[in-house]
Amino acid sequence: MTDRPIPDPIAYGPNGYPCGCGKDAHSNLTPCAPAAPQPRRIQRRRTKGWTLAGAAHPHRGGMIVDRSSRYGNPCKVGLMQEMGYDDPHAAAAANYRTWLAGNRSDAPTDEGDQQRERILAGLERLRGKDLACPCPPERACHADYLLRLANMPAADLAAWVTQVRARVDRQRVRDGEEPMYAAAP
Repeated sequence: MTDRPIPDPIAYGPNGYPCGCGKDAHSNLTPCAPAAPQPRRIQRRRTKGWTLAGAAHPHRGGMIVDRSSRYGNPCKVGLMQEMGYDDPHAAAAANYRTWLAGNRSDAPTDEGDQQRERILAGLERLRGKDLACPCPPERACHADYLLRLANMPAADLAAWVTQVRARVDRQRVRDGEEPMYAAAP
């Protein structure tokens, strides 16, 4: 039996390891796993043969977030266009961000509050998944905001949802309505 040198457990330098990952240092004994790509927005299509399973990342899967789902944007691009916005997609996405963050000015109804709550309660289900909406990829879309929220650290997301619920309750009480989440003051 011949003595073979034991491989150096640390390879230094950019791309110094056969995997080419570019890390400054890591083990030679265990290959470096490539980082999984971040969840992304994909365009939902209604063409023959298109499937969410075929469009989404094979390991993380995807969720449809258009109006046919609980996550859909209640603000319609067509309405923003009729109102004269130069970029109706951006206007609809901005309106969604404001509304989801608890602003009731455009939808001061129980129905709007309940729809917001369905979305807030389901954000965790979107974590790590690709999101499909019919908006073209080069246009602003509410799914971009959902991606950012769903993939923030769990504690930060929980704190944000708590703040939104408190904001909604304050506005409901201000408007003479019963709070949705907390007991009346």
